[in-house]
Amino acid sequence: MPGSFPEALDHMLSNRLSARSKQGAKALTTTLISILILLLGALIVQPRLGQRRLFIDDRHVLTPVEVEALPAGTLPVVLDRRLGQTETSFAYRLLQLVMERSGEPYAIGFSSEVFPQDEVMNALASGLQKGDHNSTGITVGAYGAGVQLNRRLRPIRIPISGGLLGLRAGWTNASQQPLLAEVRDLKDLRQLLLIQGLGWSDVEILDAAGLRTYTTAPHYLFRLLENQRVQLFPRGIAELEGESQEVHRSGREIVLDPHLLVTYPFAGFFYVSPANPRLAKAIETGFERAIADGSYQALLEEVIFTPWLRRHLKLRDRQVIHLRNPEAALALADVDPRHWIVPWRALDQKQITRGSQLCALPRLRELCL
Repeated sequence: MPGSFPEALDHMLSNRLSARSKQGAKALTTTLISILILLLGALIVQPRLGQRRLFIDDRHVLTPVEVEALPAGTLPVVLDRRLGQTETSFAYRLLQLVMERSGEPYAIGFSSEVFPQDEVMNALASGLQKGDHNSTGITVGAYGAGVQLNRRLRPIRIPISGGLLGLRAGWTNASQQPLLAEVRDLKDLRQLLLIQGLGWSDVEILDAAGLRTYTTAPHYLFRLLENQRVQLFPRGIAELEGESQEVHRSGREIVLDPHLLVTYPFAGFFYVSPANPRLAKAIETGFERAIADGSYQALLEEVIFTPWLRRHLKLRDRQVIHLRNPEAALALADVDPRHWIVPWRALDQKQITRGSQLCALPRLRELCL
């Protein structure tokens, strides 16, 4: 204990200064931690915000300002861009091809941002290319065909990939392959547990066929396969190669099932505003010409019928199980039979039950070499 008042005063002041120093240090530490949290938050959030413009060259973007500056008579062809799409994506390259064949003056590019799909559809339905109701500037979208959508927007009734979206092979756990090898028909398939993403349109088709389908968030899909909680994850054949890298990261036990091909009528159309008949006519005319001169088939074989897909799909050896899709049948009723690559009528009538029969068709032959 201090023995005098000065000593006591010095001791008290020293304690107060020490306490203040501790409080100051504590406040400084708290401030630094807060700043660090904000910086980390910014680093986490910024890529999410930046996803709207990632992975695409600005040369392939057509902004509303650029659309305004186009010469009179030039068609603005602004494709609604989805996350992950680039100028090498099939829908974009096909749209380029059909506009080249259309004979119309045009400027083409992706939308400047990835907008919510409902927002884009509302904008297209508004009938305006710009203004308060269509600030996106988007003039064309590539969407799965549907009865309600066909009424709301103006479809170009030529399937974007000829119906290939309806050919489904599945990822599975390697341990489940003997079980899948025993599946011969729809009755057998109903004994398995399938998986799809939440909100996917495929779920309604699978449910209508009496299949047991578990749904979950996309980031859990491969994990549940790895853990053998489900037996099959059907995917469109054009999606398989892009997913193979994710499969490789997810685990060594996930493989592409070599036995089954599940099929159901499913297709995508290009859609434009009902108030934009000139663009609709240009896309339809260009598409017809690209089919007639063989350039559409060549693009399909280059982008979708890749060496990877031919090597891994092994279409010739697969058992075909066909499901009905009444909703799609109505939406696709007006498609010219010449525009289908997939023979839906023969599949619906059970005339095709093996992949080897699909391989015998001229427009699918390249997929089997």
